[in-house]
Amino acid sequence: MSYVGGPSSDTVAMNFGAVDNAGSTLVRYSGSISTALGELDTALGPVRETWYQSGSQSGAEARTAEANLRSALAEMTQIINKLGSLLSRSAMDGAALDNSLAAKFV
Repeated sequence: MSYVGGPSSDTVAMNFGAVDNAGSTLVRYSGSISTALGELDTALGPVRETWYQSGSQSGAEARTAEANLRSALAEMTQIINKLGSLLSRSAMDGAALDNSLAAKFV
């Protein structure tokens, strides 16, 4: 965006479409990550179960590490989805405010 004299510290410039697209992209990639992890989980299932049931120390540690990883990934997914939603909402709110302000100058 260009302004006479350039933007100032009192200016907020937002490309509403780009911000909305960024939000949608985050949510889409979050879903892709979840899908890939589900496929990995399926592929490793037989090996993992044999390892966990072996009674070995490394199997027990792996079980704990997997539980921690699953928890962290679930939290990450929630954060990414929330951020994506907030970005999309801020683009819609910004566009609505911009339209409302523009209407006052007609």
